Amino acid sequence: MAISSDQFTFRKTRPEEIEIFIDILERAALWMEANKLNQWIPGSFVAPKTRAHIENTISIGNAYFIIKHDHPSHLTEKHNETIIGTFTLNYTDPFDEMLWKDIVEDWTDAVYLHRLVVEREYKGFGLGPKALVFAEEEGLKHGKHYLRLDCMADNKLLKAYYREKANFKEFDDYPGERLFGRFERPITVSV
Repeated sequence: MAISSDQFTFRKTRPEEIEIFIDILERAALWMEANKLNQWIPGSFVAPKTRAHIENTISIGNAYFIIKHDHPSHLTEKHNETIIGTFTLNYTDPFDEMLWKDIVEDWTDAVYLHRLVVEREYKGFGLGPKALVFAEEEGLKHGKHYLRLDCMADNKLLKAYYREKANFKEFDDYPGERLFGRFERPITVSV
């Protein structure tokens, strides 16, 4: 059963909501560790350097919450929203340049999706795919032609999802100090 379109939205994270954003990421990291999924390390999002990066991402308007609304009247009432996930969109981040400049003609011709998390109790409602479409729409508004993302190279579950369910093309793993799987799909939505 999917959440109906009038029950969820995406909205930019506000600076005063950084703790909520980080808490969601930390819970996801703990769950991944408990389930032996090599992706995020618990405690890494509260580390000063990562926290500063997240703070900057929020301040420039590239961090988002996935919001569930209890009633269709969410357009006029803010008190009935529940934050159920996070993601960030990057356009010129040095990390993305490092991962992609060796294999694509123009690494800047993409929107890069990072830190996509849907709270465990909302898994299976189709919110991940909807966030991917939202990312494509935002990328298109910025004149981008591709949606790209990455994950740890040995995270077979996530790699299989991106490749088989989300229709991303898989590239060779990034051969740096830590191996990263790299995925891309063309933006096909229209705004």
